Amino acid sequence: MKDLKNLPPLKALGQNFLRHPETARRILDALPIKPGEPVVELGAGQGALTFLLGEKAGSVLALEIDAGLAARLEEQVRESGLTQIQVRHEDMMKADWGEWFRVFQEPFWIVGNLPYQLSTAVLFRIIEFRSILKGGYVMLQKEVADRLLGQPGQKVYGLLTVLIGYYAEIRPLLQLGPGSFFPRPKVSSTFVELRFREKLQPEIRDEALFQWTVRAAFGQRRKQLKNALTADSRFPPAMILEALGHARVDPSARGETLSIERFVHLANALSGHPDVSVGAVREPPLPAAR
Repeated sequence: MKDLKNLPPLKALGQNFLRHPETARRILDALPIKPGEPVVELGAGQGALTFLLGEKAGSVLALEIDAGLAARLEEQVRESGLTQIQVRHEDMMKADWGEWFRVFQEPFWIVGNLPYQLSTAVLFRIIEFRSILKGGYVMLQKEVADRLLGQPGQKVYGLLTVLIGYYAEIRPLLQLGPGSFFPRPKVSSTFVELRFREKLQPEIRDEALFQWTVRAAFGQRRKQLKNALTADSRFPPAMILEALGHARVDPSARGETLSIERFVHLANALSGHPDVSVGAVREPPLPAAR
């Protein structure tokens, strides 16, 4: 059988494999997965984490978009005798995440060494399906992780910070340099934990309107909020000014200065306006990756 490590990484898929077994072990040790619990691994690659997850979890669904890697990994799993691991040749962004829940019949963990070009989109999908997940543990480009951890007023604070941070607490677990991967990327990586908040406070009246408000505020970062929120003419300036007043937000402030809580208050103020009915702003469930 051809060894998985002899299959060259495909640049088009953004493949960067973990090089060192000790790194994979450190990642596994950071996971709170208990015996018997199910896991979906996004981007199994050469199986650096797959077999370790199989030893720790109750069942593992390992997804791999590369047909060659998926076939070789499935063969190695079969030879290992680890019946709790199932390999699927599948695209994580096209897959039915709800089907995984139906397979496990219980909430499951997400673990993955994500391709950099998909990381933002996967983060939003994790939030979208949070009701059937226990939590997420993913490897991200350090720049993306820094954005998740940003604070109001910082350059890295933005749309991703707010729309992910409202729903989940983010904690960095490991920092890895380019030398931890093959092929060697040009940037460093951060392995992060996403733990979903048990209670969302303050409550959002209209999630679509909340998401629109955040996108509009950061769409043109240099603009004051009173101008950024009226740029697409969706709401008249008078309504925006009234909502800003109700939310106690300075109209001349910029989006990067608002806390997540203040964004919720602003969106709720807009949703409570007599000319705006709840659910009136129809947008995709979550924004696409930039």
